[in-house]
Amino acid sequence: MRQQSKSKLALIAFAVGMTLSLAASALPYPNPGEGYVQHYYSDAARTNLIGERSYGHCGEPFQWGQTSRYFNLTKVVCGDGGLP
Repeated sequence: MRQQSKSKLALIAFAVGMTLSLAASALPYPNPGEGYVQHYYSDAARTNLIGERSYGHCGEPFQWGQTSRYFNLTKVVCGDGGLP
């Protein structure tokens, strides 16, 4: 019985890890000279902005407010990405 519990726990841990890794890989990785801003909304209508977050290579990253599963992603281009 104890071995069965360990197997179930290992399977649950694996499933949680896969879910988190898939969620993290869903956001695009910015190239040089690019950044992204996520605008978070309170519901699917996307009319009530509740927070924002930025990441990438355009200025300082920022975050304010709340996050939710309802968001839009905006790509920001700044500079030439280090091209000669």
